[in-house]
Amino acid sequence: MRRRPLLLSGLAALTAGGAKAQSVYAGPSNIQKPALDDKIGAGFSRRVIARWGGLLQPNAPPFTPNALTVSQASNQFPYDAVIAALLSPPQAQDGIPRLVLVTANPTAPARMLFPAGTDNAAVAGREQGVTVVNLQYLSGRWVTVVGGYQTRRLSDGTLCQLSGPAVGQVGSTVQGVLAVNGGSPTPWGSVLLAEGDASHWLARLADLEFGYSAPENASRFGWVVEFDPLDPLSIPVKHTALGRIARADVLATTTKDGRAVVFFTQDSKAGMMFRFVADGTALDSGTISVAVLGGDGIDWVSLSNDVPSLVGLENTGVTVGGEIFDAPGGLALSEDGGKLYLACGGNAARTVTDTLNPRTGSDDGHVVQFTLPGSDPAAEHFPASLVLIAGDPVTARGTQYGPGSQAWLRKPRRLAIDPAGNLWIGTDQHGDTTKTADGLFMMQTSGPAQGALAYAYLAPIGAAAGGAAFDANTKTAFGAVRHPGATPEASFANPATRWPTLRPDMPPQTTIISLTT
Repeated sequence: MRRRPLLLSGLAALTAGGAKAQSVYAGPSNIQKPALDDKIGAGFSRRVIARWGGLLQPNAPPFTPNALTVSQASNQFPYDAVIAALLSPPQAQDGIPRLVLVTANPTAPARMLFPAGTDNAAVAGREQGVTVVNLQYLSGRWVTVVGGYQTRRLSDGTLCQLSGPAVGQVGSTVQGVLAVNGGSPTPWGSVLLAEGDASHWLARLADLEFGYSAPENASRFGWVVEFDPLDPLSIPVKHTALGRIARADVLATTTKDGRAVVFFTQDSKAGMMFRFVADGTALDSGTISVAVLGGDGIDWVSLSNDVPSLVGLENTGVTVGGEIFDAPGGLALSEDGGKLYLACGGNAARTVTDTLNPRTGSDDGHVVQFTLPGSDPAAEHFPASLVLIAGDPVTARGTQYGPGSQAWLRKPRRLAIDPAGNLWIGTDQHGDTTKTADGLFMMQTSGPAQGALAYAYLAPIGAAAGGAAFDANTKTAFGAVRHPGATPEASFANPATRWPTLRPDMPPQTTIISLTT
């Protein structure tokens, strides 16, 4: 694809000249303050695609946020959303452009879902999970299709299979997809989902009918889950060959000879990064490696694939000296397969630095770029560099932004590459409103203004950015605005904002948006 700007006009203007600089920020000091409403980057138009309570099926009950039911939670767009994948279904005879959007739905906090803050576990279990939504392009805009062919929910009630070497120990079936933090489309047409730490969900759902209180059920969560979103009857499969660990994100690609490769990160303030290289095209056998600091980057050290090592993957990685990153999160791979990007959210508890974690006592975060020699995702060594060190460039130590940057950020969490090769960074400060707004930011990855940062979208107060995905044909970026109004002290009755409606009789709603130029 010929490189062309998908970015806002302001960022396009940054491509002219300038020497490499650190901590460069030329924007006004008040542009990124959290507010009741959102803020759209120059050159973009924003539309609402879907939001919490929106109908997914034509027979779904209306959204009544003051009295949520299991039926509502099962048939409406859920409370929280992170973009996992955007796929193109086969072209229909009517010629209408269509997409299938897959979102992970990680959280359902009682304080924000229920008027009195009293938990309703049956509702919460259906609010979390995964959502598949059909989109179609009509009259120059993307809209949801209520009751679309692929539209479905995966949640605590979804039957799943398990496959691979640990099936004999953990079992071959399990009820539920829990604590999904992220996901990735695969080159072979499926979607991978990253289950995180399900322990809090197992405790919360313990009194429900699916046996979550049984001790043996714990080992059936924390896996990479694969399903076909284009087939509404497909059964999700949990792949034990990729090990069991709380994951923050997952990314799929292939080697040049067609073997499947999966990168994933540990969901922890002090977490590791792993790689699975399949023996063939399936994910039932292969080799897991952990990233270990070495030379000018990382070396991939192979791990044992016996069942105890797979089930206890965290300990297995620590034993061989896996590199500890500061809250590793989102992953993104350049279109040519030559660069892998990792978002690190920061860790204030770090006391010793290294080349890939540059600051002690900082929770601002940074972004790491790995070079894949020969664009080979199975290479044994990846050179690495820091391409962004986050934080307020006026007050934070050691920040690094490219020349001509018009924005700054904290706590990068989600990454995506747009059709022009620019890196989109979604931030998540966990509701902290004291420093800057969360949002979607764009960083140029090549050219004279390499590293230049601008914002495409700033979320309302209490919200986080749940990633981005792109449709090159319509020059559309899709983004997820997570849990607006959910500051640490907020509740259903007293949110920090009631975005997007700003109506006093409506709660704040997680919203899928489109950004077009």
